[in-house]
Amino acid sequence: MACMDVNRKCKDCGAPVGEEAPEGLCPRCLLKMAMGTRPPGTAPGEGPVPPPGSPGALPDPARLSEYFPQLEILELLGQGGMGAVYKARQPGLDRLVALKILWRQGVSDPGFAERFTREARALARLNHPNIVAVHEFGQTHGLHYLILEFVDGTDLRRIEHSARLTPRQALEIIPQICAALQFAHDEGVVHRDIKPENVLLDKKGRVKITDFGLAKILGLEPQGRRLTGVRDVMGTPHYMAPEQVEHPQEVDHRADIYSLGVVFYEMLTGELPLGRFAPPSRKVPLDARLDEVVLHTLEKEPERRYQQASQVKTDVEAIARAPTPAQPKAPPTSARPGGFSRPARARLAAMAALLLLALLPVFQTVFSRHKTPPARSQTAKAAQPALADIPTPAPLPPVVIKAVPESGSAAVDPALAELQVTFSAPMKDGSWSWTRCGEENFPEPDGQPHYLADGRTCVWPVKLRPGKLYAVWLNSASAHGFVDRRGQPALPYLLIFETRKTATTNPTGESKP
Repeated sequence: MACMDVNRKCKDCGAPVGEEAPEGLCPRCLLKMAMGTRPPGTAPGEGPVPPPGSPGALPDPARLSEYFPQLEILELLGQGGMGAVYKARQPGLDRLVALKILWRQGVSDPGFAERFTREARALARLNHPNIVAVHEFGQTHGLHYLILEFVDGTDLRRIEHSARLTPRQALEIIPQICAALQFAHDEGVVHRDIKPENVLLDKKGRVKITDFGLAKILGLEPQGRRLTGVRDVMGTPHYMAPEQVEHPQEVDHRADIYSLGVVFYEMLTGELPLGRFAPPSRKVPLDARLDEVVLHTLEKEPERRYQQASQVKTDVEAIARAPTPAQPKAPPTSARPGGFSRPARARLAAMAALLLLALLPVFQTVFSRHKTPPARSQTAKAAQPALADIPTPAPLPPVVIKAVPESGSAAVDPALAELQVTFSAPMKDGSWSWTRCGEENFPEPDGQPHYLADGRTCVWPVKLRPGKLYAVWLNSASAHGFVDRRGQPALPYLLIFETRKTATTNPTGESKP
């Protein structure tokens, strides 16, 4: 386990930190930075008050109307890791718009304001029917915002949850996504976060891609501070290309093509392509020609993938236009034009059977003289290539897909009696490494970790105290205890959370009546 080093200080507050402190920050400053409640370089309790719009201080529509007098704020549509989105109306143009407030304000990153302006201008030039349009952007009262086209519909994730998409529906959606990606890539814009939540469909079935380039606007790049980017990789990694995790500084437009392949596979099968996954046609009945397209987008090496989204669009549309290859239809049993009638065919079959019986002794004699020696047969069989000799692609490492409590939570019930993490693959029994990230931030053990029956969920009984910050590494630079059944270590995951000052649930995590 990592020990504290008195010579290593937190870059923000000066508290002692361990050797594996992410970005050189202590757990409390990490959590505050993740929640957007304190800019780097400010000690706890100092600095500006979090502006409205940061997590934990979300303004209601009535308050926002004071900041945006040109809009009628109607309702909060949702909020996530990048910001909050409101439904609004522009009275002058008599149209509905979406107002997106970005979490990270200019005070939290010295280069944010310049980067926001530069990238927002690039997004505003993306005028395409399958891309959510940017009408306006700016800053007011410490809030950086985008006024976007309002899409009256829902996202692909909710559609997938409500009902399984048919292959035909998938073939109608994917080309529209490809058209949007190709246009953006031609303009030098990489999305970096293609996933079902960012694929919107209006009530007429038209696809609209949203959140183009927001990862870059918010500074989720290899340089600079990476906390939010790390949380994205650890929290929702399955749509990211391998190079986004392994070599984030080398990411280009082909990462979007990989993410597109993950979305396509999930649309067709209802599952994510994890580990050594089967082609889609082996999961569900569909045109086997789609396997080649999907697997080509999911090549691990960017050079082996489709190089342009337009290529995916062309192949998918060709499959959609051409009929599925079918077996030749059996001829009708009645008499055919130019053929034999049914009685004539019956007589011919009888004659053929009699001829076969007459020649049977001849065949037996010939075969007895030309039997293949057993040794030769075994040699020929041994000469066949073994299935194990066929190279298989390297499997991806397991990743955490769910944590209880969720990493980044700021009001966890101290009555919670156990920590749980679920991995993307079955794990080796008895393999874990809950590693310290600060001596004072490590939970008090209350039993040995163990895996549930699914083999993926590791449970650690703990005793939590009210009003305390906790931070734990699941695997780290020096500890690799979490391994799957193939012996492959899981990607590191930082579980960081803070408990409330009072408990409101029983130890099982259920709310009290």
